[in-house]
Amino acid sequence: MRAILPPWIHADEVLYARLGDVIDPERKVLAALERIVPISGKRIADVGTGIGHYPMLLARRTGRTYGIEADDALRDAARRRAAAAHQPNIRIVAGEPERLPLRDGAVDIVLSGTIDPDDASLPAIREALRVLRPDGRLVVLGYYGRDDLASLLEPEVVAHALEATQRRTGWWLRNGFKIKVVHTRLDVSDRETALDLLPRLYGDRGRAFLMEPHPGSLALKLGLYHRARD
Repeated sequence: MRAILPPWIHADEVLYARLGDVIDPERKVLAALERIVPISGKRIADVGTGIGHYPMLLARRTGRTYGIEADDALRDAARRRAAAAHQPNIRIVAGEPERLPLRDGAVDIVLSGTIDPDDASLPAIREALRVLRPDGRLVVLGYYGRDDLASLLEPEVVAHALEATQRRTGWWLRNGFKIKVVHTRLDVSDRETALDLLPRLYGDRGRAFLMEPHPGSLALKLGLYHRARD
């Protein structure tokens, strides 16, 4: 979810829950993740889990999923959701991307939506690799661009994504990541939801979009940037 959220959006469990319904409603991200690395029976750490969106989707297939979240309110919401769903193999814990509360080699997969394609993220990448088992995989969910949503985002956000994903010279490739593009969508078919969410997320661009005839969904391209532990 955080891959396309403006940086000024405050943590809000209701917002995150609604976004979980409208972003990637067909769950293509999970299908793409499965093609990168099998997840059945694996131990997974979801860094920056928010309200536990991905742990909840993964729980029935994984051996243990750790949802790691720094924000107290979002972490509490994730714990309530896991308890209400009777998912004993989800553990929600406090932690920062640069200081994960896991021992060395604790998990098979680290899933993260908190790593930005910038050298300031290198400590978080090193920390993610630390907690991976040999041949484990770090998978970062980020924005890829080249889609309908680009018209609603700040130009510098789009430019940053395009630069980071350039062939041979982009930040992801220079830092040892492979790129899998997920072609999904943002569902805005429910007008009440669209009227509430789009201006809140994208300001005047969201309002302008709603004032014109528009489709029921916006094409959205997310990147799964993945790197195996050496």
